Amino acid sequence: MGIAEGMKVADLGAGEGYFTMPAAIVVGKAGVVIAVEPDLKRSDLIKARATREGLDNVRVIVTKAEDLSGVPSGEVDLAFSAFTMHHFEDRGAALKEIGRVLRDGGTFYLWDRVPGRFFKWGTQPKELEEIAAGFAKFEPIEVKGTVRARFVK
Repeated sequence: MGIAEGMKVADLGAGEGYFTMPAAIVVGKAGVVIAVEPDLKRSDLIKARATREGLDNVRVIVTKAEDLSGVPSGEVDLAFSAFTMHHFEDRGAALKEIGRVLRDGGTFYLWDRVPGRFFKWGTQPKELEEIAAGFAKFEPIEVKGTVRARFVK
């Protein structure tokens, strides 16, 4: 995804911090990872894990992707959502908020399942084009069974 030292990164739908912790290690002390997780129990797990692993550059926000009011506009270099977009209640509103918190030239990466035989939940590739308005660049990445995309502000 291009995460690098010193970046401000947002992990949307951080769960228990599966991607948050490695991202925090990569951005280092000069960077920060904002773990956005609406579930209080999971948010607490992320906080405890970050403390246990000595990662004081992890900031946890208990909220949905549709309401990132705790993140100032233009603060984030890179945001990502790994297998969580199907949980967003209003994908259009979430993308607007993500666009708001990204700096100019900032990137949002999406990775989700496509609904089908095995999984009833997911994101249809055509949905991405509909919600990509407001981004300067939209690059779908086709991989069988998943939907991946890169949005650039």
